[in-house]
Amino acid sequence: MADRPGTAAQPGRIVDLFAGAGGWDEGLRDLGYEAVGIDCDEWACATARAAGHERVEADIAALDPRAFGPVWGLIGSPPCQAYSTAGKGLGRFDKEHVIACAHELAAGHDSRAEHLAECRDPRSLLTVEPLRWALALRPRWIALEQVPPVLELWTLFAGLLSVHGYQAVAGVLSAERYGVPQTRKRAYLIASLDGPVRLPEPTRRSYNPRRPDHVPDDERHLPRWVSMADALGWRPDAVTHTNNQTDSGRRPKGLARAASCPARTLDSASGSWTVEQPADPPPPGWTARRPATTVCPTPRISAPMRERDPDWQPGDRPPAQWKGSLRITVEQAAALQGFPPDYPWQGSRTRQFLQIGNAVCPPIARLVVAAAAGIDAGAVEGRGRRSR
Repeated sequence: MADRPGTAAQPGRIVDLFAGAGGWDEGLRDLGYEAVGIDCDEWACATARAAGHERVEADIAALDPRAFGPVWGLIGSPPCQAYSTAGKGLGRFDKEHVIACAHELAAGHDSRAEHLAECRDPRSLLTVEPLRWALALRPRWIALEQVPPVLELWTLFAGLLSVHGYQAVAGVLSAERYGVPQTRKRAYLIASLDGPVRLPEPTRRSYNPRRPDHVPDDERHLPRWVSMADALGWRPDAVTHTNNQTDSGRRPKGLARAASCPARTLDSASGSWTVEQPADPPPPGWTARRPATTVCPTPRISAPMRERDPDWQPGDRPPAQWKGSLRITVEQAAALQGFPPDYPWQGSRTRQFLQIGNAVCPPIARLVVAAAAGIDAGAVEGRGRRSR
């Protein structure tokens, strides 16, 4: 493939299945690489193209992988709705068909049509598509992502790929440990024909809602996670007060002091203080004490369990999903997901939130691809970044 201006040479083509709006692409761009993305969502494809990423708008299950070969790398993020705890979860009833189909594909028999007819959610079987493409194209490396309930399938796929010469590993990564300001958890699988692989090392501390101030000994060398307020530039306590009594200029009024700091000495001039509040109500204090909860395909960030119900205990039934939630903008949702602030989202506001919630976090994508491809991510960070 021809190199585009501003990117580093790459050994061969990378194909991104279920590519969406460009989460994997943005991670690749930071490494100096690019992919041919395939997706059936017209608005996600429009967003990716506006950001400078290549897209083929098509049904992946209907394509012949050999038409896209040869390839160096393969990426896949099948739809999560069948397995997500936020949905109906019909995928758990379809797992036996997905597992059987995966075994049969690995043995050289394409039985997708038979198993699809038995699935309660047709999206369940899309999880085998990355395996089908991997077996047909034999990329040097593979990187897959899905919601945590799919870890069982990723572990199975790792075993099936090992029979075909790959070394593979699967596990769950938590976004706040990689600089993303939310506690999003996703299951990843990476595999390589070129040697042992392991999931990327965390770059930040973990967030434990039960013990938020506790730092495990093996994490003390890492910087703290990024809070939601820090990522969005919010000041949870933005109320300030200023002493306006200057005694004809002989007494400086001083700088405005935030209400989160100790007050000035109370004296007879305290009645001359000016108290100012921000134009918009300050966000809840929890946004400064922790990363955001998982960004979903909606304009809301759900409050943590204890903020929704102070008496909630682990093991209790979760309180109502949106109780105490925050409304956010498209730009804020994208920032919490790890996208650049100027990312050109296309379509209606509803479709934009859907694209963001379904996307892979670019900072994690960069590290996962580097681990799968055997690249030193630190040595090449940002080398492919260019203005749009």
